[in-house]
Amino acid sequence: MSIEKKKELKVFGATIHGFVQACINLNIVVGPKASSLISDIDINRWYPFERLRDIERIVIESYDNVGPILERVGMEMMLSWYNFGPGKQIIKRGIDFLHFQSGSQGYASVVKGPEELVGTFNLVEIDEKKHKALIHSITPFNKALERGVIIGGMSAPGDLDYLDVNNDEDEHYFKIEFG
Repeated sequence: MSIEKKKELKVFGATIHGFVQACINLNIVVGPKASSLISDIDINRWYPFERLRDIERIVIESYDNVGPILERVGMEMMLSWYNFGPGKQIIKRGIDFLHFQSGSQGYASVVKGPEELVGTFNLVEIDEKKHKALIHSITPFNKALERGVIIGGMSAPGDLDYLDVNNDEDEHYFKIEFG
């Protein structure tokens, strides 16, 4: 990858802060190491994409069964986004979070760069009457983390009684049932 392309890859500071804070809250990454990961993060600035990827790698390399841990981190990140960030202004119901993913809008609000490098996270279909949706993701992030992002984002408003997010058939396709 060219240096110019690498410089174009950016992630919003609140996303990095949310990831690390979720790890701290869940006692996944603790102590001075955790604090140093976010000590100089301004939540309103953009940072190199690799900074978030480095933090994700620390968590992945620390656990044998990292899937449930990253799913929980994704959930916590979205609860923070909803309660302390712009979430309440953007989504009023769990289903609004799905609509926010149309055209990779939600993902593009926190990750910037050429699509061929950062990928997409896109609502493919939604059937509100059948309470089903499908999201396709080709981002470089761990899919358990993304499953947690969907669960946390849809659960944050508190209006859903049921939510199931499954990508067992194909890790890039999240089948969602809600009610």
